[in-house]
Amino acid sequence: MSGFVVILPVLPAAARAALAPSLARGRPVPLANGDWRAWLTQRVGRADLAAQPPAGLAAGAFGVAREAAWFATPVALLAAHDHVRMPVTGWLALEAAEAESLATDFARVFAGSGLSLVPAGAEGFLLTGIEATAETVDPARVLGGDIAPWLPAGAGAAPLRRLGVEIEMWLHEHAVNRARTRRGADAICGLWLWGGAAHGPASSPAMASPATPVAAPARVPRGYGSDAWLRGLWSAMGRALEGPAHAFDAFELSGDLDTIAVVRDAVDGNAAARWIEPALAALAARRTRTVLVVADGRTFRFGRFDLVKPWRRRVAWAVPA
Repeated sequence: MSGFVVILPVLPAAARAALAPSLARGRPVPLANGDWRAWLTQRVGRADLAAQPPAGLAAGAFGVAREAAWFATPVALLAAHDHVRMPVTGWLALEAAEAESLATDFARVFAGSGLSLVPAGAEGFLLTGIEATAETVDPARVLGGDIAPWLPAGAGAAPLRRLGVEIEMWLHEHAVNRARTRRGADAICGLWLWGGAAHGPASSPAMASPATPVAAPARVPRGYGSDAWLRGLWSAMGRALEGPAHAFDAFELSGDLDTIAVVRDAVDGNAAARWIEPALAALAARRTRTVLVVADGRTFRFGRFDLVKPWRRRVAWAVPA
């Protein structure tokens, strides 16, 4: 019998508060370095891809040169008294028309620079055309905190930092932002540049090179989501994703393959009702062998025994709800 895995990389405050009761009976295990991507590459039998820069792995599925690819994720920022913070809701999901409009206007404004933006699912965009080697951080790990310690760092970070400032100026009072403000959505303050060459504090220059080809696992799980990196991982295994991940009830569990969903968009106060409770009901009905929830740098594992045990653990979040 197959297992079900749901990965929630971005958790707004409402989602954290709502998920705590559902996760209280799970068995939490910290992820190494809080890295769900490295964990998932091992889960699907492609640990060789864990060392790849996230944007580089995603680029292969979008026809973009992986050696010079960076994620450019739309974010909202708040100016505090002495610093700038990324609110817990600071990872912004764009509508397709907004992403296309920004990519087109970026090509106009930055014409002749060699830079381009390619819409790339939940991460926002893939940026190409800039040569830089810097330590960067997934914005999901910055939510709720001061951004200063997490800006591009290292000897080769200056081009990314300069471009980040130029992009902020371009987006200020942009027509897309005016339209977002009119409908009550957060304005896009900037594009968080990350996931390219030497991504992460523990990275090495070797990470910028493509991985040695390895035969895809014989039994590739069924994958769902709008995550560009996830699409790149499945593409590297010679498979396509099954579709978006909007709710557990939107797809059928496979009888012999694991089902894995990465949920970035549509995570809100209803996340428990959309995902966790229906998955646990399927576990109780013996439609799945296990349920794994990956959130907040941990895995929460559920077997049928966990559904009937009388005690519950307190779930403490790294970023308070």
